[in-house]
Amino acid sequence: MAAEGFYITELRLTGRNKINASVIFRKGLNVISGASDTGKSYIFQCINYVFGSSDEPKEIDESMGYSTIYLEIESYLGETKTLKRDIGEPKIQVYDCKIDEITPLQDFIDLKGSHDPKDDNNISTFLLSFNNIESMKLRKNQRGEKVAFSFRNFVRMIMINEEKIISEISPILSGIPTNKTAELSAFKAVLTGVDDSGGPELEDPKIYKTRLEAKLEIINNLIQKLRKEIEEKKELVIDLDSNNLDLQIEQVSERIADNSKIINENMEERKRIWEEEQEIKSRILMLEELVGRFDLLKKSYLSDLDRLQFIIEGDHFISQLYDSNCPICNNTINQEAFNFLEHNHAIQVENLQIACEEESDKLRSQLLDLNDTVSTLKSELEEKRASARELNQKIAQIDQFIQKELKPISVIAMEHLKFLLNTKKLFHEIEINEKRILEYQITQRDIMHELSKKNVKIQYVNEISEEIYKDFSNEIKTLLENWNYPDLTSVSFDHETHDLVVSGKKRKNHGKGYRAILNAAFTIGLMKYTRKLGLKHPGMVILDSPLTTYKEKAEKTFFWKKAMTFLWT
Repeated sequence: MAAEGFYITELRLTGRNKINASVIFRKGLNVISGASDTGKSYIFQCINYVFGSSDEPKEIDESMGYSTIYLEIESYLGETKTLKRDIGEPKIQVYDCKIDEITPLQDFIDLKGSHDPKDDNNISTFLLSFNNIESMKLRKNQRGEKVAFSFRNFVRMIMINEEKIISEISPILSGIPTNKTAELSAFKAVLTGVDDSGGPELEDPKIYKTRLEAKLEIINNLIQKLRKEIEEKKELVIDLDSNNLDLQIEQVSERIADNSKIINENMEERKRIWEEEQEIKSRILMLEELVGRFDLLKKSYLSDLDRLQFIIEGDHFISQLYDSNCPICNNTINQEAFNFLEHNHAIQVENLQIACEEESDKLRSQLLDLNDTVSTLKSELEEKRASARELNQKIAQIDQFIQKELKPISVIAMEHLKFLLNTKKLFHEIEINEKRILEYQITQRDIMHELSKKNVKIQYVNEISEEIYKDFSNEIKTLLENWNYPDLTSVSFDHETHDLVVSGKKRKNHGKGYRAILNAAFTIGLMKYTRKLGLKHPGMVILDSPLTTYKEKAEKTFFWKKAMTFLWT
């Protein structure tokens, strides 16, 4: 048996100047019996009110002056809590102790009376925590909209009041059409342990329609815009043929490629000539340097010849200088002294003249060689300069040919190619826009078709298997057998009415007494079935007057005394 869930151990009402009124419960079966108008249903209403009902307990004579309801509960794990709610107040206080242990200074938690999935401080979340339920989702309507599972969903399956217990409506339904989908979803979640968190969900029809209309308006505007663009582009290509554009583009591209090839060939030739010109210019610079140096050497040779000639001719001039110093011994020369032995330099002068003549002849020979060399260099220099001028002229011719003939062809061809490519782009854009219009028109028709439909609903699929229904029905049948239900042959579940079929007869077709017993069996059987399989269930059942109108056929015995049954697992 599952350890989750809780049961009630005491219900207490208090009021100013009133003696406390208490009902003590124990784990297991509890039966409160008594005549009419003795407060049994009031007990049921008080418990329901503390469990989050918005309906206050109906006033009865015995309840006058009582203003506060205490409900002591104990989990199947042994944890005790006390719930307190003042009649007419929306909040519920929770004390972490028994009723008798509450003191004026006792700490408590304030909880809202209604479930709020965005705020855990509410009685529903608190009670669900005893079953370790943090978040479960139910289908709210046929659009698949989700709503949070609350403890009130459990209440409808564990607390049956005196009106509902004899009702012809299914035990899991309230009879309110707008609540049917959520109630079936809650029953499925309890019976199978699987909620509808992952189920599909449709938009609200009004929102969905508004969104479709807005989308349709956008599509219409896009189609109109695309048609305008197509008209503008067609005006630009009105006299052009799109059929041979690719051929023209190919031809122009080949023309550009051929012209580029010729330009590259000429540029290669220009590069070769330029490199040759640079080599010649380098040679010219070297030759000009050599000629310059040889000119300096020639000047040096001529200077040396002038000096030697001066020495050779010096004897003639010196002989006419009587008062001069001798160039050899630096002594004063005069007519008398000239004849003396110390100034007789004839021999030296003659040798000097011979040496100067020989040196002069040598220099003149070198000068002749130098002149020949310079002449040769200047001849080569002129030749190289002529070659350089010729090469430069060829480069200029190539440049002129490229600039004036080849490049204009490329420019014109590129402009033509650009025009052809732009034209092709225009035709392509026209084609794409026309395809987009077709796609938008399909979307347009789909939207208009959706708008013409009635509200879309998700087809409800019963996710409870036949095997689960069978096991659940067998659990109820076992209960009825133990209760000696008369003429019992079978128990099954009717998918259309979501109710029991007992011995081939629908529950709603039985009399009030039998309907009450079958309702009790259904509710208790659900508790036993879920607890046995470890599924989520509080582990308690509260039935208001399950045997009020029942009489056994064979013995003609009537149960006139009303009773309320409390059953904890």
